[in-house]
Formats: sequence, structure tokens, C-alpha cells
Amino acid sequence: MKSLVAQSLLCAALLASIHAIAAPEFAITGYGTLGYARSDEDFRYMRYIDRDGTLKADSLLGLQLEARFDPKWSATVQVVASAPRTRDSGYEAAIRWAFVGFRPENDWLLRFGRLRPPVLINTQNAEVGVTYDQARLPAEVYTLSPVYDVDGAAFTKTWTTAGAEIALDGYWGTTKINYRLPFQRFVDQQYFPEKIDLAGLVLSRSSETLLLRAGIHRATLMARGDVPFSQAIEPVSIPAPPPFGGDLYVRSGVADRIHVTVLTFGADWRLQDWRITGEYGQRIVNDVNYGVDSRSAYLTAARSVGKWTPYVTYARLLSGNEVRALYRALNGTPVPLAALGPPLFLPASYHSILADHVIAYDQHSTMLGASYSFSATSKVKIEWMRTRVGLVSALVDGDVHDKSFNVYSVSYSFAF
Repeated sequence: MKSLVAQSLLCAALLASIHAIAAPEFAITGYGTLGYARSDEDFRYMRYIDRDGTLKADSLLGLQLEARFDPKWSATVQVVASAPRTRDSGYEAAIRWAFVGFRPENDWLLRFGRLRPPVLINTQNAEVGVTYDQARLPAEVYTLSPVYDVDGAAFTKTWTTAGAEIALDGYWGTTKINYRLPFQRFVDQQYFPEKIDLAGLVLSRSSETLLLRAGIHRATLMARGDVPFSQAIEPVSIPAPPPFGGDLYVRSGVADRIHVTVLTFGADWRLQDWRITGEYGQRIVNDVNYGVDSRSAYLTAARSVGKWTPYVTYARLLSGNEVRALYRALNGTPVPLAALGPPLFLPASYHSILADHVIAYDQHSTMLGASYSFSATSKVKIEWMRTRVGLVSALVDGDVHDKSFNVYSVSYSFAF
């Protein structure tokens, strides 16, 4: 609530500084998706999808109000009702965007407030399901960040060339989140409060048939509360023969922040009835050995046939070697008997508990689906997705490895 009040005061202060504003022109738009997803397993995927089926994974309703005061000044507010980001139960309505836009010249745009930079090809329109054909954007890539909305500022500089437009986007901001750590062996999930400072540059080139985009992003995670980050989880040798002695993994070092560098690349190519889209994302973490270091990518091929657009997507998400090795070692190393008694009195599941704090991924998915467009603002989608988890996936709640499962989705998206 304090954040929303701050956003409102910021917008009001900026608008108050504009002199001789004409009567504003208002535009109201909206969008929504009613989506049902069900898997063939009892464990949950992406918080909600399991054998019981759910409407919460994809369903949402959004409303956007834009006020244009003159050719240079505008203000935008967007509210979205959906499954909450800070808990697994219920629904919530939250302000996604609340910013003031200033265009000093046609090739410059400045924005201040709560906004969303164009990190990936569909980041800014990810919640407007009618703008893309997939039933669900590939989680392997689009979960690079737990949230893409920031409170801060952004600029866009554009250059027009023969047959193409080049845009450079830059942004800086901060956001407070409750990060969900998907415990593998425990039912109750927990959210940990974190503050993230974000900054980045994105370069795009778009023409009638091809969009190319590349970006570099820097995130600094700062722990909120009294619990700092650990720098590492590493073994300490108890000098005695196994099973009484052996390696005991412990947390070591203290860090008040973690730095994450993210590289993104994407291409969207249209040729007659065909559309080929691919994106790549890489997270680089050097401060800790149990973090979100990973590589991910997807490729989608779609072809329009009348009002139908069938598609096939392949996506891959894999953590770095060090993260996967640590997760494997924690699960494969028994707690020495010496640590079960005094003075430590650790539980026999101690290493498993530590493993649940390692954010590791090893999964790939194949999606076959189709969309049917009633109009430019109304679309039905169906999809079958088969996902294979190798060592582990932090997108799954449960001790799941070397297992495949299916997800069936149907949704209706609209805009007005």
C-alpha cells in the first residue's frame, strides 16, 4: 500500500509541474484471459498446475487508463486482477503500471513511475494473451526474473532508417518482492522478502518482417529483514571414518546483496504465413554458489491457416554446472552421525533441507498447440505440453527428477 501511495504522489508531483495543460483526452482499454490448465501428475508445476486442474495459472483481467494532456505529456495506469504474487491462495488486484510519459521530441520518450521495460519480445504484452498464439509463454525463458515491473525511470531513443526502426531502451528502478522458494520435499511453500535494484539497456531493430532484440541487465538483490544471504554452501570434513565422520555441508560467509547479470537475445521473423520466434536468456551469478545461474532458450514455429495458427515450441532451461553439482552432492551425501548428536543435534534430513535452498533447473518442454482468432481482439487457444525434468526443476513443487509429465491447456483471450 505504501508503494501505491508513493506512486500516486510521484505522478501527481510530475503532473503538477506541467504548465498550461489542455483538457486531457482519456482512453480506456482492457484485456483478459480465462484459462484452464491440468497436468497428469499430483505435484504442482508453476505453483498451481496439477492433476486437479486450475484456472489460476493463466486467468487474469486487466484495465488500463491513459490520459493524454498534449503531444508531449501523458499518464498511464494499469490494474490487473490475477493470482497473487506473494502467496499461493486467493486472488488480488494490483497496480502493474503507473507512470508519466514525456516526449520532448518524436524520437525520445521518457517515463517515470511504475513501468515495465522491454526485456524480452513479449515482456510488455505478456498479460495480453490475444497478442500471441501460444497458450502460455515458455516458462523456461520468461521466468528469468520473478517480476519485470520496476519503480523508477526509463528512456527510449529511436532512429528511423530505410525500411527499419532502431530503438535503444534504458531503465533503472527498484522493486520489492516476496520470492517463492519451491521446497522439493515439503508441502508448505515459503516467500522470502527481497529488494531488487534493476538497470539495463535493450537494443531493438524492427522491420516489416523481422524483429531483433538484445539486452544486458543488472539486478542487485538485497535481503530485507534481519537474515542476510550466505555466500556459499560448502563441505566441512569431520575427521572420522564414515558413517560417523565425513563431509558436512554448511553455510559460509555473509553477503548483504547478490548481483545477477542477465543477457537476453531474441528474434521474431515473419514470412508470408510463417512466423519463427526464438529467444535466449542467461543469468550470471558470481557472488554465491547456490543461486539462479542458468541458460535458457526456446524456438517456436507457427503457420497461419485461415483463422487457425498451429505452432510447435521447444524450450530448454539448465542451471550452471556448479549449481547442479552442489545440488547433486547435497542429495547424495549422508549427514555424518557425529553431527546428529551433541553439540549440533542436526536432523538426518539436514542436507536435504539445504538442497531445497539451491535454486537449480534441468528441464525441457515441447509444446504443440493452436490458436483460433475470432477477430483481432478475440482468440481461443489449445495446447499440449510435455515437460521432462532431469536432475531437478525449481518450477516444480516436489522431489521430482528423471520424470516426464503432460500439461493440457485451453484458454480464451480478449481485448477491448
